[in-house]
Amino acid sequence: MSLVLLMLIGSVAESKAQPRRKAASSRPEIRTTVRVELLTDRKGAPLAAQRWAKLFEQFKVSLRIRRGIGGERTAVREKISGRNRQVTVIGKLDRSGRILVPGKSFSPGNPTALGAWLKELGTFGAKGNPSGQPAFGLSEGQFNSLFESLSQPVRSDLSGKPLTEAIAALGIPAALRLDLSRLGPDTIVPPRTNGTGLSRGSTLAALLAIRGLAFRPRRTPTGQVELQIVKPSIGKSAGTTTWPVGWPPRLSRLKTARPLFQIVPVELDEAAFLDVIDAITEKTKIPMLIDHHALADRKIDPAKLTVTVPAKRTSWFQLQKSVTNPHHLTRDLRIDEAGKPFVLVTPIQVKPINKK
Repeated sequence: MSLVLLMLIGSVAESKAQPRRKAASSRPEIRTTVRVELLTDRKGAPLAAQRWAKLFEQFKVSLRIRRGIGGERTAVREKISGRNRQVTVIGKLDRSGRILVPGKSFSPGNPTALGAWLKELGTFGAKGNPSGQPAFGLSEGQFNSLFESLSQPVRSDLSGKPLTEAIAALGIPAALRLDLSRLGPDTIVPPRTNGTGLSRGSTLAALLAIRGLAFRPRRTPTGQVELQIVKPSIGKSAGTTTWPVGWPPRLSRLKTARPLFQIVPVELDEAAFLDVIDAITEKTKIPMLIDHHALADRKIDPAKLTVTVPAKRTSWFQLQKSVTNPHHLTRDLRIDEAGKPFVLVTPIQVKPINKK
């Protein structure tokens, strides 16, 4: 029994919203003052204290060295009043002359490292430089608020629209200051880039991927959250420094996307690859998206691919594998920020051969 290929859904009327390419005006700068208090024990470290005091004069940072009181602990705190921010570091000066602060230590032999850290505090406040920090350097509250905003659904199919118009249609809050000037020349969004009802975050990531771009949240020196359009990282850090196109499912595959595991009779003879993709999407109501940029890099044109599957009974999920693997493609089950499942079709990653 042959798989019946259903007619494609008609195109959705295009939005009249115009893209806004110009970034919002920059916010007023915040003035930050850093002060350091170093705690010592009864004997103290007088020689080291004298050396550090001279260095702090070079750092132009206020330093106070005093005896610790009871169970006093190291800390980095900040207090904001209007456009003024005061960062207070409570550290310990041990007998060897090291300065101990939360998660870090600085030796007298490498004062440059301490100077660089104090400079970061003067720029970014108590949370420090967000680069390389978990959750993009955002606080838990900031990350949760952003995640909630990016979880809102996109109700329309954006294929056929200019990329800038499609991104504008997502309704990304203006406060996030997404600057579209980094997109370069406009391009048309190809079909199967987004799925109707998928969230803003995953949709934005998929749209940017058309141009080989990605986005990441950034905590500014004033503590605000912005979205930056960037080139995605490559290698081990890929997928950790930019917002991903979907997230790994939290539950089992069956619980995440139960319709994909329905058993159906299938027989395909040189069927068009894209027709099969569309039919699976229509039957399961779980979008199948294509990473067009990645396929183009491998010189794979999905419009020219065909699929042959002998008569058998199989699940939609297994059929997806039978459809993609012969063309050096793979399908990856993911969820968007709201937990809605979708499947992303990408080239199979070729691992380099270790000659050792």
